Amino acid sequence: MQKNLAVAATPTPVALQYDQIVRLVMPQTTPPAPGAFAADYAAIAGAPAGATTADAAAATPTPAPKKHGGIGGFISSVVSGQPPGSSGDDANAPPGAPPGMMDSINAMRKGTLTRYTYYKGWLRTDDVAHQTAVISKCAEHQYITLDLAKKTYTMTDTKPACDTLPPMPMGPRGRQQAVNEAPGTVDMTITNSVQNLGPMTIETIATDGYDNTLQMSMTNATGSCLNAGMAMNMLQYVSKIPLPHRYCPLPRGAGSYDPSSVVNGGCKPTMHANGAGAAFDTDKLVMYSKMTVNPGGGDPRMGAFAHVTERGNVKWLSGASADALFTVPPGFTKAN
Repeated sequence: MQKNLAVAATPTPVALQYDQIVRLVMPQTTPPAPGAFAADYAAIAGAPAGATTADAAAATPTPAPKKHGGIGGFISSVVSGQPPGSSGDDANAPPGAPPGMMDSINAMRKGTLTRYTYYKGWLRTDDVAHQTAVISKCAEHQYITLDLAKKTYTMTDTKPACDTLPPMPMGPRGRQQAVNEAPGTVDMTITNSVQNLGPMTIETIATDGYDNTLQMSMTNATGSCLNAGMAMNMLQYVSKIPLPHRYCPLPRGAGSYDPSSVVNGGCKPTMHANGAGAAFDTDKLVMYSKMTVNPGGGDPRMGAFAHVTERGNVKWLSGASADALFTVPPGFTKAN
């Protein structure tokens, strides 16, 4: 009699979902500390931490103001040193600033809330405050946009199947600039230090903390090269949760960063590296991240702008509950 052969069960796809708050913190302002996610979530979504998209919609949050003037207007405010005013108040804006610029800056200070759900190679992105969602099924060439408040949807079939990011420009380009700048050399010294901050539980998720400081200086410049300095600090609390692969994979090396890209016009840097390797983690879900940059090369944590990312409401879904997030909900009608 033939023995029954053991058959390995096919793993059931599991969806990973989390909420993410991203904000820009102005100099002389205290950034949110690790563990402040719940309060920040409630302030942005107008609903208690852990609420679903439907709960957030029921709370009728105030939509973020429309942006005006683009990044140029924001940079003008930064350079002028003008403090952001209250919402709708352009009195504190720099001279010549476009209308509504202060609203955009205030929105960036308050933070944007996005919910990400990864499932079977698909990605769903929810704008919680505006009650909209985009479902990206790259392999199927299908993109679905949902208006959760109006209960309408649009569906688009596109090709090619996978989007790819164009190569990042490595410094200013242009024939005229290359002609006018003579080749030169510069000594580029990169020093990195890492401090282990130990374990911390954030939103019930166990993490390990790292304080990573990178400093770069360019000295002994000749020709088109310039002496300069830059410092960056990255404070992270990293979980052991594997980060889902991109739903549309990028070409190998497209996401890498080359420090020598800050030079241009024929400048040839000689690299010198000191210290420990960077502690930035790209394979695990980072629950808290604070990046500060000082273009002058001084301590990036003293009076510098900070880019803060907080994550929470981490969930794993499967079966019907996961499938439902990636289909048009019942009762929705196609938008005109």
